[in-house]
Amino acid sequence: MADDKTKRGSPDNKRLNKSEPYEVAYAKAKRAKAATAKTAKTAKTAKKSAKKSAKKATTRSASSRAAPNPPKAEKTAENTAPKTMREADAVDLLTDDHLEVGALFKQYEKLAKKEAPADQRRTLAQTICDMLKAHTTIEEEIFYPAARRAGIDADLLDEADIEHASAKELIAQIEGGDPDDDHYDAKVKVLGEYITHHVVEEHTEMFTKCRRADMDLVGLRGEMEARKMSLVPAGMDEASGSEATDDGKGKSTGILASLFSKA
Repeated sequence: MADDKTKRGSPDNKRLNKSEPYEVAYAKAKRAKAATAKTAKTAKTAKKSAKKSAKKATTRSASSRAAPNPPKAEKTAENTAPKTMREADAVDLLTDDHLEVGALFKQYEKLAKKEAPADQRRTLAQTICDMLKAHTTIEEEIFYPAARRAGIDADLLDEADIEHASAKELIAQIEGGDPDDDHYDAKVKVLGEYITHHVVEEHTEMFTKCRRADMDLVGLRGEMEARKMSLVPAGMDEASGSEATDDGKGKSTGILASLFSKA
């Protein structure tokens, strides 16, 4: 009968150099096994990390938007917002504006319901008006003319111009009004409804056509941002009463920062 040490798996079988002591053979075999296990674990970890990274890459951040999928019943600025492009363009800039000012309208609605002080409501209403005036200006001066040159439906652009005119009339009434007036809060609410209707049409019709047309939307964004910066009212950050926060990367995430600084 063969000696136990010569059986399969014995030190003799594990020793490549038969002159090595059994203890050395065992130590080498143990190290080789440990190295194999470590390699397998590293490969598994790398594979898991790759899957996680791939999943993270396909999950958009809070500031990005996937393709819209609005319900049939009610379309809003939020559920019709066009998806964010890999290279931010003019449509992204305008859509961000829409969502920012929409959030402020909701904030105003809460203030009105709890009958907040007049000064607080006036400050927020003025911020909304200033944002809308800057937004409509860059659309009328830069975006709409570029869309017309690209052959976008003239009727659609004409309707947008008329809707802007109606909104401007209401903005003027709000700016010249008093928060204690009976219809002041109602005017802000109606302005919000005007804007929502206008925004949904731009999201679902105009912007889709613009992205399919031969428009330099990335170049337009830069031009529009520069023009917007020139429209910021002096001292608006202080007048708005909105508090900017930090995202942990040294960038302000306040409403005004989003609208009037680099988007």
